[in-house]
Amino acid sequence: MTELLNKCRADAEAHALAEYPRESVGLVVSMRGKPSYVPCRNQSEEPDHFILHPEDYAAAEDRGGIIAVVHSHPDSGPEPSLHDIASHAVSRMAWWIVGLQDGIATWHEMPAGGEMPLEHRVFVHGSIDCYTLIRDYYRQERGVELLDFYRQDDWWHNGGDLYVENFAKAGFVETKTPSNGDVVLMAIGCPTPCHGAIWLDGDVLLHHLYGRLSCKEVYGAAFRERTTHFLTYRG
Repeated sequence: MTELLNKCRADAEAHALAEYPRESVGLVVSMRGKPSYVPCRNQSEEPDHFILHPEDYAAAEDRGGIIAVVHSHPDSGPEPSLHDIASHAVSRMAWWIVGLQDGIATWHEMPAGGEMPLEHRVFVHGSIDCYTLIRDYYRQERGVELLDFYRQDDWWHNGGDLYVENFAKAGFVETKTPSNGDVVLMAIGCPTPCHGAIWLDGDVLLHHLYGRLSCKEVYGAAFRERTTHFLTYRG
């Protein structure tokens, strides 16, 4: 097994060098009990970020069980960035990072973790943010896996309207009166609905604001005035 895992690392290093100076991304997949490295496409338009192509992930799942997510750090060491730490926590999977400096590869491995608590989590936009909290709530409390969507920071100030454009794709419809577990959309700091929260019984919100820890908070006047939509899940 050690020999096969070393072969996975060698294949991942070769992939990282081939993709340089972009970040490479791939998966370690167990096929009939034997691990192998599967290179994947990076959809990100940013050179120091990766977005694993969903078709490649699905194809890898068809081949066997996914052991680890692997990506490279061109021109730096393998130590995880804050974004890596956040994304790893959300994925609940093992991560391997290969650092490339002067053509020399070094490794950092992050073991698979459990579910993040819904409250008291730090905010990292795109990885641990208000929509992440909504997805995690639905997975943990309702057993529903909502679609994820790539979101650049400050999209609400750059012509984006991601919540309104995508809530139907995620299985939601509008409702006039929210019930426990429904989603509340709010326009905070701009005219675009840019913040999502979970409505809980007792006029309480479970939400995660930028720069704050996730928490439960009374649905007071300030939130009411900024509310634009109530959404209920229909699948």
